[in-house]
Amino acid sequence: MQRLRLSGGGISFLLRKSVVKANSILKKGACKLVANGETTAIWEDPWIPHYKGFCPKPIRGGANNLNRVSDLILSNGHWNVDKLNESFDHETVAEKAMEHLFLSCDVAFHLWRSSPWGFYPICDTGIRVWDWVKFIWGLNHRGVQVEDAFLYASIVVDTIWRVRNDKVHNNYLVDVKKCVDDIYFTFTDIHASLLPSPTSHPKEVWSPPPKDWIKLNCDVKVGFDDMCVAVVARNYLGEVVRVQTARVEFSDVICGEAEACCLAISTALEMGHKFIIVENDSRVVINAINGTESRWALENYVSFCTKSSHSFISCNFSFISRTCNFAAHNVARWAFAHHMFGSIPVSVLPENLLCNDHEV
Repeated sequence: MQRLRLSGGGISFLLRKSVVKANSILKKGACKLVANGETTAIWEDPWIPHYKGFCPKPIRGGANNLNRVSDLILSNGHWNVDKLNESFDHETVAEKAMEHLFLSCDVAFHLWRSSPWGFYPICDTGIRVWDWVKFIWGLNHRGVQVEDAFLYASIVVDTIWRVRNDKVHNNYLVDVKKCVDDIYFTFTDIHASLLPSPTSHPKEVWSPPPKDWIKLNCDVKVGFDDMCVAVVARNYLGEVVRVQTARVEFSDVICGEAEACCLAISTALEMGHKFIIVENDSRVVINAINGTESRWALENYVSFCTKSSHSFISCNFSFISRTCNFAAHNVARWAFAHHMFGSIPVSVLPENLLCNDHEV
């Protein structure tokens, strides 16, 4: 970057003083835009943003035949990670690897491009992670709800990291379509609870089923590698007649909610009831079971529920808010924490666990 130069003439004293001051500031901390890297010197130019001094640190005994940043870039525009590891210290490589993973790798590109707002990073412009965060923050000036965008972005980042770990540690193949679907499902499912509508609504409360019916509330507690699904069955008096839990050896919030509905159906079949209502707080899952939405990831769960429903005289699947599902929610959390799976006697449960109005 060329520093500012002063020429003589009619420039005022104050302007001259300001330019001199700006010149010294630029000299200390100007970061150069890389673009394709052909005009940026690796060791002389300041080109790594958010890094002290903006210049990379060489690794002892590293490659010394690299001159321009373009020497570190592959033909597809991505960083040559091998050359980065051979040439720079760990901190410098981590800065570039993070940008590659979350912004410019093929998986990241497709996941960002899937956003409902159509925004995605264009990596050959020199954009960095912090630039991307600032861009998303500025979307409110374009009519986008920033809270929605950041929620979606957080799910994308989490998905990229999980996919990366599956690839590195388990050598799993990346299914981009499934990743996109999972992001959409998760965003839809948690948006209502994390970002509720500002419109005020009367508080919903749980209500018992009609006489001769049984209502089964179900929920899931998701861990890192496994989950716990729980069912709380109550009669028309609101009395708990059955508590059933099960451990599921994988971790996926949407499939977990669907698995909970399947456990509710299995429990009702085992109890021999003919009139049942299954309630769950995942609108995505309930809509899929009722046939108003199609979710390929849920097809097996939906098939089980719909086929099993013919065993009852009447079987209804209903969406409810979390505020009406605290009993099942609390049981799932408690059973997961205490490794209590199967049919659990009500007498074993803490007294306050089956409340309807708050989380325990």
